[in-house]
Amino acid sequence: MSEFRVCLSSSAMVEELAKIQRLCFPTVGEDELITAAQYRHHIQVFAEGQLVVVTPDGEVVASSTSCRRRIDFAHYHHTYMEASGQNWLHSHDPSGDWLYGVDIGVHPSYRGRGLSRLLYDARKALVEQLGLRGMLVGGMLKGFASYRATMSAEEYLSAVKAGRIFDPTVSVQLRQGFQVHGLMPNHIDDPTIDGAAALLVWRRDSTARI
Repeated sequence: MSEFRVCLSSSAMVEELAKIQRLCFPTVGEDELITAAQYRHHIQVFAEGQLVVVTPDGEVVASSTSCRRRIDFAHYHHTYMEASGQNWLHSHDPSGDWLYGVDIGVHPSYRGRGLSRLLYDARKALVEQLGLRGMLVGGMLKGFASYRATMSAEEYLSAVKAGRIFDPTVSVQLRQGFQVHGLMPNHIDDPTIDGAAALLVWRRDSTARI
């Protein structure tokens, strides 16, 4: 991984970011894919929360979009579009006490090289820098597509949490220290997984309670 570097997104990168977004999420509805204009606006809203991984020659190969939010854990269900502020980060609260990971994606040609871990480490460093309580993500149940004919999303998430099934998104996030708070049905426009996602929580102080 030493040849890769994490840095802040810039306006010069937004067209490439939009291309990577489409490569990473081919089954997500068109209206929920982040556009170049929206990436540019993210930088204006919350520059320090917009991260990319680049190669030594400056090629963008992965990205992460985040904002600050508050959340009621007793009433946590929300959609991706609510979390992302319709993909414009209108949901960003400058005084929010949690970092919300709106999106993370690695170019398919660069997967399996630890780039998502670099981005999660950078997000955790930002949480520390800003003194936030921790990080939230809506983890898409990407592997559920292969199981939805034989089990419910609740059963699938329980199996992933217990380590009986590997999910290409949520299992990776669990390895990063996230904990499952609950299932979010109809979270995102992806019919292959019935829109299912899990609310995952990483606490800066692992002994703290929500």
